[in-house]
Amino acid sequence: MRAWVENLAAIGNLMLWLLAAGTLAWFLFYFFLRRLLRARRIAHARERRMLREAAERERAGDNQSR
Repeated sequence: MRAWVENLAAIGNLMLWLLAAGTLAWFLFYFFLRRLLRARRIAHARERRMLREAAERERAGDNQSR
C-alpha cells in the first residue's frame, strides 16, 4: 500500500513540474510572440503611412503642374 501512495505522490509531483514548465513556456512564448506581432504591426503602419504620404506628394505635384 505504501508503494502505491509513493507512486501516486511521484506522479502528482511530475504533473506539478510539467504544469510549471508548461506555464513558463506559455508565458515566454506569449510574451515574445506579442512583441513580434507588435513590431510587425508598427512596421506595417509605417509602410502604409509612407505610401500614403508618397501618394499625397504625387497628387500635390500633379496639381502644381496644371
